[in-house]
Amino acid sequence: MRSFSNMIKSGDIIITLLLVLLSFLPIVIFSYQQAEKTSELAGFGETETVAVITVNNEEVRRITLTGNTESEVFDIHTDDGGYNTIEVRGESIRIKGANCYDQVCVRFGFISKPGETAVCLPHKLVLEIKSTAGEQPNDMIISS
Repeated sequence: MRSFSNMIKSGDIIITLLLVLLSFLPIVIFSYQQAEKTSELAGFGETETVAVITVNNEEVRRITLTGNTESEVFDIHTDDGGYNTIEVRGESIRIKGANCYDQVCVRFGFISKPGETAVCLPHKLVLEIKSTAGEQPNDMIISS
């Protein structure tokens, strides 16, 4: 042990501490960017969080989550005889049950933040949270 302590110099400790501190730099940059995006969204006025349910890339239902205080449970049926039970509780939503074999979609739990998704691959169902702030129409073409 004594020989190991003789090998370590004060410069080694400084370089190690500097590298450890630099390893946290991506977290700081990401947090700053997220805070900047949040402040930009706040500048657009009232933002609304919406849950969009699609089956086979076709929108089946759209539920406004912002300000929702009610609870609701309903089923989404697919053409192949499958179903997913969706539960809305307050400002969050989840896939409560399904008759698919793997049940991965049920284990997602509640989602409520824009960008979060829950997917049931056997039934081709996608439950996605979107924010309506700053949305532009999809048919808008920008050319130069």
